[in-house]
Parts: sequence; structure tokens; C-alpha cells
Amino acid sequence: MDKSFGEDTPVDVVIRPEDIYIFEVSKAAMLTGRVTSCIFKGVHYEMMVDTPNGYEFLVQDYHQFPVGQEVGLRVKPFDIHVMEKERLCNTFTGKMVDATHVEFLGHTFECSERKDIPAGSEVTVEVDFRQVILQDNEEDGMITGDVKFILYKGDHYHLTVFTDWDEDIFVDTQDVWDDNDRVGITIDPESIRIITGKGT
Repeated sequence: MDKSFGEDTPVDVVIRPEDIYIFEVSKAAMLTGRVTSCIFKGVHYEMMVDTPNGYEFLVQDYHQFPVGQEVGLRVKPFDIHVMEKERLCNTFTGKMVDATHVEFLGHTFECSERKDIPAGSEVTVEVDFRQVILQDNEEDGMITGDVKFILYKGDHYHLTVFTDWDEDIFVDTQDVWDDNDRVGITIDPESIRIITGKGT
């Protein structure tokens, strides 16, 4: 590994598309899957492979494997890059408006009731990446922003959205978005965690 990690440390595992070996199914395969798309990129072929357990791999290779063919995949240990996660969830500085509303990202959001936190108190707000909802029509969102960075993570996309409040919000989604897409952003009340100075 790139560095030593303790047990249960959250990590990101990165494998470049050109480092995934693709071949006809054999005993050498670590994974098997079926080719769902194959595009010639001038020098190599770029193929998407779906595995039976629901994962999708982007593979680059000089050999063409047609759509529909079952293939084997293999990754060598030195081609696997393990890095400590930069972030585990969205974290914002906010302020309690009342027991059921918190302000962050320039908007007042409804949240689960917190009678123990006085109105006006500064709090930390956490929202899981998968709990951020993106919408095609920006008018349908509570706030708005632009997709600025897209990272494919095998079975989902990790997006960076630059909000109109000049802060990033990070989104995990299986939906396909394009760079610079204008989106509406919605967060359900039960998806908002309020953290006080005591970490509760």
C-alpha cells in the first residue's frame, strides 16, 4: 500500500482504467463481467464492463472486446493505489434558526427537531454524500449550483458541485451528469445532522 493504515480506516482505492487487464474468461480472472460499451479512442479501446455483483469498470486496452462478450478482469497488486479518504461527508458551519430549522449554504433548511440547541447557536452540519439530491431544473432545488468535478468510483460518481453560496457540496450518485451542468440541490430534513460543540 502507499502508506500504513490502521484497521477500519476509511480509504479510497484507485485503479486506472489502463491498469485493468481484460481478456477472455479463464482461471486467471479475479472478476468476470460483460462488456456493455466499446468505443475506439484513436489509440486504444475504452470499454465499460458490468460485473454480476453490480459494479461497473472502465477499461482501456489495445484489444477490442465487443459489446455483450463475457470477459475476465485482473488487477496486479502494484497497480492498486490506496489513499486515506479526504472527507467522509459534507461538513458545513451553520446556525440554528429555531428547533426545526438550520441555516447553512445561504439557505434555511428544515431539520429534525433539536429542542436542546438554542436559536442563534452556531453548529456544525453534516450531510452524507448520497443524501444530496440533484435536479435537472434548478428551480426545483432549495439551492443551486454548477457541477465542477466528476470522479468515477466504479459503481457511482463522486461529484463536486460549486454552490451559489461559493461553497462546494459533494454528491455520490449513480446518475450521469456533465461538467458545468446547472443543477438544483435538495436535502431532506432527516438527512441533516446537527453537531454541537460537544459533538452531539
